[in-house]
Amino acid sequence: MKKSIAILLLLLTSFYGFGQLPSKLEKISNTRIDPFNNICYLNIYRDRTWPKKDGSNASTGFFITPNIILTAAHNIHSVKGSKVTSIEIIPGKNYKEFPFGTLEIKGEKECDAAIKTHPEYSFFQLSGNRIKHDFGIIILPSTNFKDLKKNSFVLDDHYSLKVGDTLNVAGYPADPDYGYDGDFITFQTDTCSFVGNKIFNHNLDTYRGNSGSPIWVKNGGKNILVGIHTFGNAGTLLDKENTVLIKEWLKSYSLAADNQ
Repeated sequence: MKKSIAILLLLLTSFYGFGQLPSKLEKISNTRIDPFNNICYLNIYRDRTWPKKDGSNASTGFFITPNIILTAAHNIHSVKGSKVTSIEIIPGKNYKEFPFGTLEIKGEKECDAAIKTHPEYSFFQLSGNRIKHDFGIIILPSTNFKDLKKNSFVLDDHYSLKVGDTLNVAGYPADPDYGYDGDFITFQTDTCSFVGNKIFNHNLDTYRGNSGSPIWVKNGGKNILVGIHTFGNAGTLLDKENTVLIKEWLKSYSLAADNQ
């Protein structure tokens, strides 16, 4: 028994001392630098009638303008029986360090006003169809995070993702096998293995909490958004149609930044 405890302590010390992760993942220690300072830990609280009364879910989002966060629709979609009543936002969270502060949108009415999801998205679609429209935005009432530069990711409706392109993804996953639960940003790269109708595939190591993570390619010195992590080894493709819709939202809801 003592030997088992000693081995367990050694494993825990190894993980927490050196931040061991699955081989593909890199832990980001400095979340103040681009583009990681634009990536947010989200904690979404719901009042559910099914499958349980209420509860919270942690996930990922990222700034695309000073007051707009893009994420997966299934993180924030709010309907009767599963109403979002609180959204906690922590840009650049690194364990207990919150370098840019935190913000909470509280109340069912306030959350409804802050959330926009694709008009064709529904919890009740088959996964293949659901992924195609699995994105939405959180609209902040002001440019709250004054010290945060929110201009890292580029929406380009002329860029077309191709098989073989190098994909980058960063977010706040939870992997109990390695003892972390949305504590820090992980980053990894892989190649795109398939591009279809508003869906693409990869072999990235993604986990619960990665939903809503940005997936981007580097092109011409820019971080071009090509998708959002939404399901297993698949992402929602930001093709021309999806990108144009997001840009329409930005025209309607963006505020000028105090620090841009």
